[in-house]
Amino acid sequence: MRRSWGVLLAAVAVIAVFAGWYVSRAPRPADTKPSPVALQKVTVAQVGEFFIYLPLYYAQERGYFRRNGLDVHLVNSGGDEKSVAAVIAGAADFGVGDPTFAAVAKEQGQDVHVVASVVNGVPFWGVTKRKDLGPIEQPQQLRGLTVATFPKPSTAYALQAAMFREGGLKPSIKEAQFGSLLPLLDTSAVDVVLELEPNVSTATSQGGKVVYSLAAKYPDFAITGVTVLGRTVKARPDVVRRFVTALDQAERAAHANPADVVAFAKARFPNVPPDVAAAAAQRMLDAGVFPQHAAVSEKGWSQAVALRVANGEVKDAAAAQTVLDGSFSH
Repeated sequence: MRRSWGVLLAAVAVIAVFAGWYVSRAPRPADTKPSPVALQKVTVAQVGEFFIYLPLYYAQERGYFRRNGLDVHLVNSGGDEKSVAAVIAGAADFGVGDPTFAAVAKEQGQDVHVVASVVNGVPFWGVTKRKDLGPIEQPQQLRGLTVATFPKPSTAYALQAAMFREGGLKPSIKEAQFGSLLPLLDTSAVDVVLELEPNVSTATSQGGKVVYSLAAKYPDFAITGVTVLGRTVKARPDVVRRFVTALDQAERAAHANPADVVAFAKARFPNVPPDVAAAAAQRMLDAGVFPQHAAVSEKGWSQAVALRVANGEVKDAAAAQTVLDGSFSH
C-alpha cells in the first residue's frame, strides 16, 4: 500500500490540477442512524478499500460521523502519499493512510497534522504452510528461511528486514505485490509470508498457521492515521474535533461490542468468506490493531518515525514530532 517516497510532490501537483475528480470514488454505504443537526459534508481520501480500515468503515456505517454532524464521503487515492497529497491540494478534508507521509510533507514545506489513529500497532503476521515449522519466538529462528512481503520501502519490508538483522542474519526477503503473497506458500517459493488481514485468516483456513506476530512485537505503532492540513485545524477546528470524536466513539464502542464488529465485517466485505471475515476481525480486535481509541500515542508515533529515520526516508526526527497533534483526541 506504499509507493515511492519521491512521488509525493508530483502527486500534489497532479491532484492540484485535477482536484475535483482526481481521486477515484469508493462506494458510499448509507449511514444507519439519522443526525439531529445539519450535516457538514467532508471528504476523506483513503488509499483504497482495505479490510484493515474497519475502524473507519465502522464509524461511518454505524452512524458515528452522522451523529457528530458530519456527512463523510470516502474516495480512493491509490497510495499513501496520494492521500496526503489530496489533503494538501484541497481535494480532501482528511487523509487516511500511513501517517509518516505527513512527516515527509513537513520536510517539503507543507503543514500537515496527524490527528487520529485508524490502525494501531503493526498489523502483520508471519504465516506458513510448512508442517515442520513451529512458532518463531526469537529472530535467530529465521535462519535458513525466506520470507515474502510487500516491496520496500513498505513498513512490512522494513520491519521484516529489521527482524532478520536483530537475529544477526542477512535479510532473506522476497518482495511481492499486495494480493500475490499467499500463492508463494502453495508453490513453496518461500517459507513464510508476512501478511495483513483478511489474508492471514484466509491462509489459516486453508491449512496455514501463524508462526509469529509483529502486532505482538510492536503493539503501539502509528501505521495508519488521519491527516489534515494545519489551515483546516485553524479555520475549522470544530469539524476536526467532531471527526476525531466520532472515530474515537466508534473505536471504543467496537471493543465494547466485539460481536457487532464481527457481524459488521462479514456484511461490509461480502466477497470474503464469512468465517474468514469473522476470524480476521476478531484477530484485529484481540491484537489491538483495531485501536482502543482514536488518540495516537507519542510512543507509537515516535516508533513509526524512528523506522523512517533509520531508513533515511525522514531526515529530521525532531521536526517530525511536531506533526503529531493530539489535542483533538483528549
